[in-house]
Amino acid sequence: MKTIVVTGCSGYLGQHVVQKLLHENYAVIGIDIKDLPGKGQSNISFVQGDIVDKDFVVKACSNADAVVHCAAALAQFVRDTDRMYAINVIGTKNIIEACEECNIRQLVFISSVEVYGIDVPVPCSEDVPLRPVCPYGEHKVEGEQMCIQLAEKGHGVAILRPPTINGPGQNEPFLVEQMKAVKEGKPVILPGGGKTRLQMVDVRDVAQAIVLSLQKITNGLLIANIASDNVPTIREMVKALFNHAGKKEKILSVPAPIARAIVKTLSLLGVSPLEPQHLEIALRDYVFDNSRAKKALSWHPVKNDIESAIDAYEWFIQNI
Repeated sequence: MKTIVVTGCSGYLGQHVVQKLLHENYAVIGIDIKDLPGKGQSNISFVQGDIVDKDFVVKACSNADAVVHCAAALAQFVRDTDRMYAINVIGTKNIIEACEECNIRQLVFISSVEVYGIDVPVPCSEDVPLRPVCPYGEHKVEGEQMCIQLAEKGHGVAILRPPTINGPGQNEPFLVEQMKAVKEGKPVILPGGGKTRLQMVDVRDVAQAIVLSLQKITNGLLIANIASDNVPTIREMVKALFNHAGKKEKILSVPAPIARAIVKTLSLLGVSPLEPQHLEIALRDYVFDNSRAKKALSWHPVKNDIESAIDAYEWFIQNI
């Protein structure tokens, strides 16, 4: 039985990855600064600590066969920019050095489509130049560069680039506010009227891509977008949620200039549920080519964006 370290195991994606790995008969060592729900299950050990502490990371990884690096700090959740950099860059550096020192031959690094920036072709392939416009995207580029260097030393490395991850357990502030509005029958605010296509991916499909990466990328390097098929407009997704909830459709379209002014003001106050760059993304088609993952991993997304949004909503109303 192979043992897999999962960093960020208590987070949204990390919890799904842990359960998927256990289901696939892997042993799991979970690493997180927060406690892990359900840590009493068989074949899982939980080590609480900070990936910024290299000694802790090396010790936690000492008996692992592979690492899945999910831990990351997003601006919506970590306002301290120095702390965000430490988690995203120094933490990743520590993970990679632990792979070398502990002779761990496989690493799956969860990156992000934010490495591409905002103005991208549709669909956007992995060969598009990286032009991040925010610290999180810049941090992911730095992490990818370190991962590529690890692959050049003979390790098997998969760099997976998902867009917004959706599905059961969703905790992204703006999406949570939308689900709350639907549940209460209140208007959902859509910048620009929601006429654009904002691609997402289901959290369970990302977990499946991670397992396939562990099975198939035993040496060399894979960089792949992990994204849904058949992308609807944002408005179509919201209408589907209202319909599923049995609520009268209420959509408040906010012109782009007004939306920009509101988000800018709220961001300066530190209370915006949406980062300025995410607003700009939502105001244009943001769709990614997932054909490389399909070919290299034999991976296919099971959930489309509307199905995933409905599952997220069902989880929300049952657990919040």
